[in-house]
This record gives sequence, structure tokens and C-alpha cells, in this order.
Amino acid sequence: MTIAQQLEQKGIEKGIRKGIRKGFLRGRQAGYKEGMLDVARNMRDNGFGDNIIIRLTGLTKDDMAKIRE
Repeated sequence: MTIAQQLEQKGIEKGIRKGIRKGFLRGRQAGYKEGMLDVARNMRDNGFGDNIIIRLTGLTKDDMAKIRE
């Protein structure tokens, strides 16, 4: 294997690692948000108002609108 091929292989491996890490973080964030939506639904069912839910969960008004649907 030439030096150029070795460098190319290292670049490919680095790109794959970066892609996996990025995908993991996106998936984790998506899972976190889904969890917060579940918590928000439960809070609404137990009488909490939107403003307090937004403040405690970090969700947005748009997120709260999705819960109402």
C-alpha cells in the first residue's frame, strides 16, 4: 500500500468515526426530545400549565402544540 493510499484509508476511517459519532448524538437528542414530550404529556394530564412545562422541560411552544394534537 502506498503512502497516498494509507493516508486515504486513514481519512476514510476518520470520516466514518465522525459520522458514527454524529449519528449517535442525533439519535440521542431525538430520543431525549421524545422522552421530554412524554413527560410533558404526563404533566399536562396532571394539571400542569404549558408555561411551567416549557420552563421545566426545555420544550418549545411548538412542541406543546404537538402534544395537544
